[in-house]
Amino acid sequence: MFTINHWFHRNPLKSTGIVSFDHRTSPSSTDAMQICSQLRQLRLELLQSLCNPMLETPAVRDLFDKYISFLTGFITAPDGVSDDSKLRYTTKFYWSDSLTKTETITDIQDAQFEICCMTLNMAMWYTKHAAYVASKSSTPSDKDALDVHKSLRIAAGMFKHVMDVEAQKLHNVKLPLCSDVNEKILAAYYYSCLGEFHEVTLARAINAKQDNTLISGISNQISQYFEMGGQQLTSFDDKVVGQWRMYFGLKAKFYLAEARAYQALEFLKKNDAPNALRIAEEASKIQQQAASFCEQYSKTKGAGSPQRHPFFLQLDSLIRRVQSTIEFENNVMHHKRAATDLLPLEGNATHGILPAEEYIPAKLNSLFSADAYRAFDIGRNVGKPYKEDKHARDVKEAREIPIPQGMTPSESSCTIA
Repeated sequence: MFTINHWFHRNPLKSTGIVSFDHRTSPSSTDAMQICSQLRQLRLELLQSLCNPMLETPAVRDLFDKYISFLTGFITAPDGVSDDSKLRYTTKFYWSDSLTKTETITDIQDAQFEICCMTLNMAMWYTKHAAYVASKSSTPSDKDALDVHKSLRIAAGMFKHVMDVEAQKLHNVKLPLCSDVNEKILAAYYYSCLGEFHEVTLARAINAKQDNTLISGISNQISQYFEMGGQQLTSFDDKVVGQWRMYFGLKAKFYLAEARAYQALEFLKKNDAPNALRIAEEASKIQQQAASFCEQYSKTKGAGSPQRHPFFLQLDSLIRRVQSTIEFENNVMHHKRAATDLLPLEGNATHGILPAEEYIPAKLNSLFSADAYRAFDIGRNVGKPYKEDKHARDVKEAREIPIPQGMTPSESSCTIA
């Protein structure tokens, strides 16, 4: 067990309309009809489960994997005769985006779009589950700390998979500028998760009183992840991504200040008071920049005040302690002035830094046999216009269960924009 304070920003889940799966697929056998029924039921149960971050991971992941195992038959032909399934373009899917909610609904007649969107929603659930577990206590058990770390690492892998693999399979589709399938939006989610699961690594290193150089290196790497995430959003409308971009900015500055603080302690340990003083000054300066980002973030719609959260208060305490320690040691022992030039941070940390966990999609469900596949008589609808289900565009915002905070809303450990 170790002390850990986290503060996260979370965007809403994607929302979607009802899908029947047999509207234009024309299943003509018991197995084919069963496949459509399973897809409908699993999709409904999965969407309901994704709204609850408090559920246990195995239960939600099992639903997701089963759903994907059936949906794969709509992407890859189970009979092995061709690569693409004849079912891929039979069904239209309607989805909102996490940044614009239900203001814009995208409809694409391609099961590959469903693969992308549902995988993204699963990844978002992992991030919300991690935020829930982290919010339960500032002194989590080792099991809970590992759950937060693993959930965010898995989410990073899923975002990366959609970005590198699944989104690349979408062809000639028109997407909104702020679509979750936009490469830059996907990259922002990916870098956010990379930074966040390493926050757990860093907290462990600090509590274990690891070497100052190691802690500084990990902090610097986390800062770079958040910096890269924020850079992905610079070309988008601030009215849409402004709050999220502020989150990346304040996290980048927070961890850069922390990296400098531990670098200063390392120079003090080496009796290099001039550089320790100069670097401590830089840490304080960056901390003020982080505070400015906090202030801007708190002014955006629906945001609390991250400056009041223990996550940020601990940085203020750290910087004050470091400066006080260095100044005291210098006044008593060294009697030096601060160095004029600021030394760079050392190279990126290697120990403690991990890649995202690779996501491997579920294999085709055994019920989706070659015979079941052939029993979908899509020829019946050739040349016929696509008739929308009257409820297809009735996309309502997902009714997410709020993450319990155990603190006042203004001190929330997770903000959902």
